Amino acid sequence: MAALNRTFLGMKVWPASMLKTYFPFLISGTTAYFLFNFAGVKLRDDPTDKWAKVVENVREASAQQALKNEAAAWYNEQIAKKEGKASKH
Repeated sequence: MAALNRTFLGMKVWPASMLKTYFPFLISGTTAYFLFNFAGVKLRDDPTDKWAKVVENVREASAQQALKNEAAAWYNEQIAKKEGKASKH
């Protein structure tokens, strides 16, 4: 009986399982993936993120300024009405 020559792309191949050969790489790759993912999530959810606070402060200041502008417009209308009534008398 002829011996079976196992070849792949012209190279001799020995029968071995993929898991037995590559398990250290599979374990380290999986561990690195989850640890980097964990670190990324923790960095994105940082409660002391100063830039998120800056954006929040600017939005709050813009809303307050809009209220001040409305109040100033109302006040100017009241003054104009009062001056208009005073000039008619």
